[in-house]
Amino acid sequence: MIFKELNISNKVLSKYLLFTLIALLHFSVDAQAQKMNVKGTVTGAEDGMPIPGATVLIKGTTKGVSTDFDGNYAIKANTGDVLVYSFLGMKSKSVSVTKAVINVSLTSDVAALEEVVVVGYGTVRKKELTGSVAQVKADQIEEFSTPDLASALQGQISGVNIAASSGEPGEAASVQIRGLSSLLGSNEPLYVVDGIAQTGNPGLSPNEIETIDVLKDAASAAVYGSSAAAGVILITTKRGEEGRMNVSINSKYGIQTLGDGIELMNTAEELFFATTQLDNGASSYIPGPVKYPEWLNNNNTFDDFVLVDNAATNQHTVNISGGTKKFSYNAVGGYFNQQGAIINSGFTRINGRITTSYNSDNWKFNTSLAFTTEDRQRVGTNLIANAQRYSPSYPIVDTSSDIIYSTEDGGDGGVRTPLELLARALKKQDNSKRDRINASLSVTRKITEDLSFIGNIGTAITDDYRNQFQPKYTIVFLNGDPSETDPVKSSVTVTSSRATTLSADGTLRFKKKIDDHNFGAQATFAVKEGTYEGFLASKQGVLNNSVETLDGTSINPVVDALNNYKYTEVGILGRFTYDYKGKYLISSLFRRDGSSRFSDNDKWGIFPSISAAWNVSDEDFWSPLKGTVNNFKIRASRGSVGNNRFSDYAAQSTIQTNANYIFDTTDAQLSQGTAIYSYANPNVKWETKTENNIGVDLGFFKNKISLTVDYYKSTNEDMLFPVRVPGSAGAYDGGNVNTILNVGNMENEGFEIAAKYRTDIGKSKLNTSLTFSKNKNKVTSTNGQSIIYNTSSRINSQDMTVFAEGYEAGAFWLYQANGAINTDERLAAYQLLNPAAKMGDMEYLDVNNDGKLDTNDRKYSGSGMPDFEAGFNLNWRYKGFDFGMNWFASIGAEIINGNKIQAYTYGRHRDLLNMWSADNPNSNIPIHRDVGTNNFEANSNFWVENGDYIRLKLVSLGYTIPKKSVQKLGLSNLRVYLTAQNPLTITDYTGYDPEIGGSVMRRGLDTSRYPVSALYTVGLNVKF
Repeated sequence: MIFKELNISNKVLSKYLLFTLIALLHFSVDAQAQKMNVKGTVTGAEDGMPIPGATVLIKGTTKGVSTDFDGNYAIKANTGDVLVYSFLGMKSKSVSVTKAVINVSLTSDVAALEEVVVVGYGTVRKKELTGSVAQVKADQIEEFSTPDLASALQGQISGVNIAASSGEPGEAASVQIRGLSSLLGSNEPLYVVDGIAQTGNPGLSPNEIETIDVLKDAASAAVYGSSAAAGVILITTKRGEEGRMNVSINSKYGIQTLGDGIELMNTAEELFFATTQLDNGASSYIPGPVKYPEWLNNNNTFDDFVLVDNAATNQHTVNISGGTKKFSYNAVGGYFNQQGAIINSGFTRINGRITTSYNSDNWKFNTSLAFTTEDRQRVGTNLIANAQRYSPSYPIVDTSSDIIYSTEDGGDGGVRTPLELLARALKKQDNSKRDRINASLSVTRKITEDLSFIGNIGTAITDDYRNQFQPKYTIVFLNGDPSETDPVKSSVTVTSSRATTLSADGTLRFKKKIDDHNFGAQATFAVKEGTYEGFLASKQGVLNNSVETLDGTSINPVVDALNNYKYTEVGILGRFTYDYKGKYLISSLFRRDGSSRFSDNDKWGIFPSISAAWNVSDEDFWSPLKGTVNNFKIRASRGSVGNNRFSDYAAQSTIQTNANYIFDTTDAQLSQGTAIYSYANPNVKWETKTENNIGVDLGFFKNKISLTVDYYKSTNEDMLFPVRVPGSAGAYDGGNVNTILNVGNMENEGFEIAAKYRTDIGKSKLNTSLTFSKNKNKVTSTNGQSIIYNTSSRINSQDMTVFAEGYEAGAFWLYQANGAINTDERLAAYQLLNPAAKMGDMEYLDVNNDGKLDTNDRKYSGSGMPDFEAGFNLNWRYKGFDFGMNWFASIGAEIINGNKIQAYTYGRHRDLLNMWSADNPNSNIPIHRDVGTNNFEANSNFWVENGDYIRLKLVSLGYTIPKKSVQKLGLSNLRVYLTAQNPLTITDYTGYDPEIGGSVMRRGLDTSRYPVSALYTVGLNVKF
């Protein structure tokens, strides 16, 4: 099907596959010739010192060796072969084999350190960059065992904030480049894989990737116009190289553990707590062990219900590559399986990718064909919260039984609590499957020496299927009441969708050198079409628990469409570059985009940029300093980008089925039916971001030390803000997003530091890097609404975060708690505000001193955004040993501990053993009462905690077996290694995990989320 969409006929495809097969067979045949043993020493020309780790390669092949720590090497080669000697920061040298001993001296070449980076519709040497672009190479992420590429990048790129939304297997981390870019739209960057823009995270495995380039400033990202407000991540997949076939196999096995969570009472402590409540008149509830004495023997813990001991992880990768001067290929296949550290969760992915390249004098063809299939099992609804709520004296839930024992006769929505809630969560099966196919073709035609044409076409198809099964069960009451089986409590829900994109672009590129002047120009036309089709179906009344399909249910069928839509995007791009002697560089860009998402009046947007750089170290006057500061470049840029990634029907009126609507003027009388979900706004247009950037690049001692510093300030205008329509208009009573308007403004300001240091210490090699990022976000305009509460940030039905002028988006806006009332004076004063207050109750402050407690007494209480983040990475090699560490720190964020809210509310937290009582009158912890109190309201700062943490992301230790030993086994390389991911976290946060990612409105809200686990692996890497 994919080839049909690309208009590739079977005949052409057959010829191409036949050619590929013949080529592969050809590469597997080794030419036999007279060989000789060549040995020698590689030294530095400047100091005569030996160079350890230099590469000696037989030209035209991939056969080669590395020098030892004395600079010595030995290799078998044919007479007449050409040996290529190379080392980082040195000029390569080629020598023909005419004798058995060849000693070589290499000279320094600073230019060799200037790697090529991808900048969108092209590449450029790092020295020629005028914008802010960072690059990560494959070897920096290969040690990580993760299904999510982003989590491996955390702390490795300054200015890129990455936080786990959840530790659940298969869950992607949230990625933000230089702060927030939108309040209602997507804050995820645009992903571009091999030149083809993707829709959302492409879900690539690290084993497919060669390099990752991040366009951070708006001037660099403007090349992608209306899709680039959140930055751009350019991914280049692995490709083959000229030489013999290489086969690499990497396998690893690991186990996972979870750290300590919140402190919960055991059976004896809970009985003491309940007795304290009774003695102080705070409860009339008779503890379970009093009614059922045998329960005193139970002492179940949170771990008993939900944790999986030593949950396993397996990852296996095979890579095959090779090629000739004209044709090269690379094939990679991978298998990843992660058993969840929490029951009923897991993730499996199988992926494969084949890339080929064909080069002639005037033509170049690159192809890529990839597939991914993923199976995911999610935990039951609110499993963690319900397990924390479960009394340790209650019996263990038997998930294999259709019977649930209960002592309760009421509860949440007719569900008996908490026994039934936990049983439902444990029994629920939530399985999903995702299949992806991606294909792309790139053609380059050299028209003249100065002019070339580049064409790209690509497609992606993503199929999703999810089946949620809640089995039927019978409640047996321990008090002798009749048992109950409610068919409404069992159900099957199925969702299915297909998303497709087809994109193409064509570029004319011109380059001309006239004396010391270098000119460049390009013109690009790009088009992208996307479709989405989905449906939801559900039924209740499961007939047989062994049949987990819709056909196995009997009542209340519901069928609904899921946002079926089609969109088209068109872009026209012009770019001009100029430099003089490589010293003075300027780049300007103009892009005009159109999108079908907008009304006719606002379909088109213009996104210009300009950037310049000065290589100061190339000036004659800098010569005396070259020995110390060999590289000094100043950069400046200004650019505009847009955001078109939000609801496809924002400009149109939509309706919602099974919704509440209101007819009376009091906004109080709800009626069930089909209601208006959002009102039409034909004036919806682009969100626009404009950013200024100033940067400095420095290199010291022949780039032994490198330093990059950037300062930026961006403004976001015409941002889409939610506006609540009065319920009397008949709008859906589902929150505050009844219509959206381009009325909000926001700004981000920050600076970034990226430093690298490399050196030789005796016979060892050391490479380190440091990243530092600081971003300050502020909402500057909210259309006259000083505070907008976010209904999607609710905990216990209470809004926690806001959009407020002068504060960061998603700020916590809470009542101010003053602890337990523990004196008669405090009680008398507080009863003026709350006449029902008693000793031991929570005191909330009347912040504005108006004599009453209301929403006007809520105030700024921090946010989930850190003040700054830092990363430290180290790699050390000695002989065959290698050691690496990746550290990450997040400082300045606050967390609302939703786990603690639940544990306090349901009387499970160990802190409550020290709550206020007549025997403990000085306690600052409010007393727990059954009813008639707001002691543990979620929307107060009582639950706000310091979210600072320092985490050891990865530590690895490996050993590469000497080549002489492995060559006897027919191998070219053999490495064994141990790794530990997230083994250490330093924090004062009392929840499971301080890394709380998520959307702008929920960042920092820890609502019983799946914590990130530690992973310990052993691995083997074999090359043939």
